[in-house]
Amino acid sequence: MTYITGDTHGKFEDLKERLKGLELKEDDILIICGDFGFDWNEDLIEKWKAFEHPYTVLFCDGNHENFDILNELPSTEMFGSKVGIFAEKTYRLLTGCMYDIQGTRTFVFGGASSIDKDWRVDPWYVSMYGKLWWEEEIPSPESFSLAQRTLEKHRWTFDLFLSHTCRPELKRHVLETYKADFFDPTEAMIADLEDLIKENGGCWKVSCFGHFHTDVDYGKHHCLYERVVELDNLIQIQNIDIY
Repeated sequence: MTYITGDTHGKFEDLKERLKGLELKEDDILIICGDFGFDWNEDLIEKWKAFEHPYTVLFCDGNHENFDILNELPSTEMFGSKVGIFAEKTYRLLTGCMYDIQGTRTFVFGGASSIDKDWRVDPWYVSMYGKLWWEEEIPSPESFSLAQRTLEKHRWTFDLFLSHTCRPELKRHVLETYKADFFDPTEAMIADLEDLIKENGGCWKVSCFGHFHTDVDYGKHHCLYERVVELDNLIQIQNIDIY
């Protein structure tokens, strides 16, 4: 089975607590909606490599990632498209790509803009902690073009829209987040892609994203944080297309 959850930020105990009682097995997959965080530095990478998990972990890009490390990952073909090899049974899903994950056609558009960028680029914090911000957190124009080509190739129709953030309208009316007035180009791109899908007669069944550290369902849109949800259950629910 495929399960999906929100940001993990490199915190082992939080992840273990979320998975308590689920007993994921070798054939199971856990998808993390960005801010995986175990890629942040070499110490966390080594700890993750030592973390025994029979299931496969997949993650899309968030905004709190070390893109210097992610961009150097070796790659391979898996689930019908290219993935980054992070560690054994752990893979990065690439923005703009479509994957077939246990029969679920999954379109990925990761990334988000950091509302906390100012202190992350502050020279004092950088001198204390090293590099803390990467411009690659926002998808590039090339990634957006790839996304359009991918969607067109798949006739604008798929099952899961996997991202780290969401279209802007959801932030105020649904999530009621303090980030509601913060402009994020990634969210504008997601809205454009969703609109293009509909304009071209396509559709998708559910959207899952993290980023806002809350658990909220709104029609076909699901913000995930501490929940671990069985993906088939989300897809089988009658989801209303709000936007």
